[in-house]
Amino acid sequence: KADKEHSLSELLSEAVQCINGEITAQENQIDEISDEQAESIPADPLVRNFSYTLVDGKVYFRENDVMTSAKVSMTAENRIKGLVEIRDSVRRLIDYQTNDYPDEAIRKEQEQLNRLYDTFTGKYGLINNRGNYLAFASDESYFLLCSLEVLDDDGKFKRKADMFTKRTIKKAEVVTSVDTASEALAVSLSEKARVDLDYMAELTGKDVDTVKEELTGIIFQNPL
Repeated sequence: KADKEHSLSELLSEAVQCINGEITAQENQIDEISDEQAESIPADPLVRNFSYTLVDGKVYFRENDVMTSAKVSMTAENRIKGLVEIRDSVRRLIDYQTNDYPDEAIRKEQEQLNRLYDTFTGKYGLINNRGNYLAFASDESYFLLCSLEVLDDDGKFKRKADMFTKRTIKKAEVVTSVDTASEALAVSLSEKARVDLDYMAELTGKDVDTVKEELTGIIFQNPL
């Protein structure tokens, strides 16, 4: 209704003063972006190249000789922190199995991996989803972590990978002896990528001439 005693600007000013309310946003809908300058520190030799790591609770990314603080949103930072924990647990499991740790140690780490995975995916969805890809694809381990999820042809989750419950890596066995020169040749090619007659003689317990004789027609002397 028109008010001849007050101007329009006065009426609008008075109306604004009467407005009560606030704007809210649901958690994770609006990312909080830091405006701090990126910090760089010398690379930790224990951190793999092209990997995220945590330093005093802050996310850093190693690239060659430098680690730089990650300039990401709050949600992306939380995704990275969760995936770093999963990555480190996966690597411990690989190390434990490769070095033949006791079953109990492997089982406890599998329980830890299951807890970390379930907590993370409950908040941020599958490791294979777009949000986690955008947050963590720069890390050299991302596709290793993707292999923790077995998906169907449509990209839908089917089950967790065997690593969560089984030994998936056998301890590397060092061959110290074989029965025949042919077996020694196969081991030599596998371990040394060449015909090492001294090594083959050691494996068989025979002298070099005997090994050469038994492999006549299979190996040949290089004329050069």
